Amino acid sequence: MAIGTDSAVEFFGTQDTLGTSSATVADAAFSIAGDLSTWTNDDDAPMASVTALIDYAVAPDANTSVNLYVRLLNTQSTNDSEIPDANYQHKFVGSFPVNDVTTNQYITIDIGLPNSKTSQEYEFYIENRTGQTIQAGWDIYVTPKTIGPHA
Repeated sequence: MAIGTDSAVEFFGTQDTLGTSSATVADAAFSIAGDLSTWTNDDDAPMASVTALIDYAVAPDANTSVNLYVRLLNTQSTNDSEIPDANYQHKFVGSFPVNDVTTNQYITIDIGLPNSKTSQEYEFYIENRTGQTIQAGWDIYVTPKTIGPHA
C-alpha cells in the first residue's frame, strides 16, 4: 500500500553528535555539563530521535537503564534551568534500556522536546542506573524530527 498525498509522515533534520570529552559515569551518578556540547533546536522541532553510545568494562546489571534529562538554557533572558541531579530530576525525557554486555551499545529512543522559545538550547545529562560504571567516551546523537504532510 502506498502512502497517500497529505498523509502524516515523519520528517528528519540532520543528526548532531554532542560528545566532546565525556568522562566516566559511576552507577547512581549523573554526568556533568562538560561531557557534551550544548544542542540548539534550530529547526524548532517538537521531538527528536536520540541515540546513546554506551560502553562498559564490566557488564551492567540485567534489565537496567540509563535515564536521559535535558536542561533548558536561556529560558528567561540568560537564565538557565537547574542542572538535574539526584535531588532534582527535572526535565526527564526518557530511558535507554541497556543489555548486560560489554560491547558498544547504540540505543535509540524518541523524546519530546520541551521548547520554551524558538531555537531552544539544551544541555543533555544521563543518570547511570545500571549497576556498573559507564566508560569514558560515551556519546549522545540527536536527530530533530516532526510530522507533516506527505507530498
